[in-house]
Amino acid sequence: MWVSRLAAAAGHDVTALVRPERASRLPAGVRVLQGSALDERDVARALERQDVVISCLGAQRTQPWNPWAPLRPPGQVAELSARAMVAVVPGTSVRRVVVISAAGVGESLTRTNATMRWMLRHSTVGEMYADLERMEGVLRASTLQWVAVRPVTLVNSAPSERTKLLSRYRMLSVVGRADVAAWLLSTAVDSGVGDRTPMIGGW
Repeated sequence: MWVSRLAAAAGHDVTALVRPERASRLPAGVRVLQGSALDERDVARALERQDVVISCLGAQRTQPWNPWAPLRPPGQVAELSARAMVAVVPGTSVRRVVVISAAGVGESLTRTNATMRWMLRHSTVGEMYADLERMEGVLRASTLQWVAVRPVTLVNSAPSERTKLLSRYRMLSVVGRADVAAWLLSTAVDSGVGDRTPMIGGW
């Protein structure tokens, strides 16, 4: 919810497409639509009169704290949401799509630490990353102007000014969720696009 909170605080006209059980957690001033980001009709409704899309979707485990727990269906949520956006966005006023991916996806795997590479091979974290990689592939094959931000390990922390581009995903690399949200927002409203898959971290 950090993206909606920061965007609303900055004075942007924000529409949030959320599952019904999450609607009450959004800040005042945000237009709330209940629906599915995998449904092209719901996505089209959410994009009316909007300039950018920020997607924070990703596969989830049945037990979030357990990296070996099975994924909640559908396991390909990131890929399916990207396909919905690719189908809908060209017919709207949206000029940029910014999505959250993960450090270690795609070619950035070679820049991760050994523990992370082991987790990708032996837990459902690997399935989640495979979904993100397919999502990036869908966007890469499209005509959309897009950026997939790849944060390192996420932690809960107060907003800070410490987020930066990283060349390596080290054992102790972390970044606050609020800081990732701020990066997503700044990328969405920036007039230019540099790296389409930036790896970011804090401290």
